[in-house]
Amino acid sequence: MNSGDNMMKKIMIATDGSTPGRLAAEAGIDLARLAGAEVTAVYVVDLARLTQLPGYMAIPGIKERLLELMGAEGEKATAEVEDMAKEAGVPCHKQLAGGDPADELLKLSWELGMDLLVMGSIGKSGLDKFLLGSVAEKVVRHSKIPVLLVPVKG
Repeated sequence: MNSGDNMMKKIMIATDGSTPGRLAAEAGIDLARLAGAEVTAVYVVDLARLTQLPGYMAIPGIKERLLELMGAEGEKATAEVEDMAKEAGVPCHKQLAGGDPADELLKLSWELGMDLLVMGSIGKSGLDKFLLGSVAEKVVRHSKIPVLLVPVKG
């Protein structure tokens, strides 16, 4: 078999550190292992949501502190995927981004030449609500590459 151009070699996993994010990571890493592919774990800090928090503008230094916390959350979430990938023997890259989660995922998956984008259908609630249904829906609607949505088994 020739090195088929249609093979999946680069799989992006969107994570937010939640259970759906972990399930998406497991699915993406399994696929990567079977396909001999590499994964890129992506966490997007939702900047628009950040500005809507009470006290965001009023309290001095809170913006920096929140960005720092969300960045740390992103580091943790992507490191978790990296550990899972390492265990499966799958090469993994990590990427943190800031902005509208759906827009950033669409942009990055295209710019980085991904073959597949894997994400959970619903993520955490609270400050780091990220893989919300609306994000997944927007990504599926506008993605130029295949998207795999991993549901949480109820």
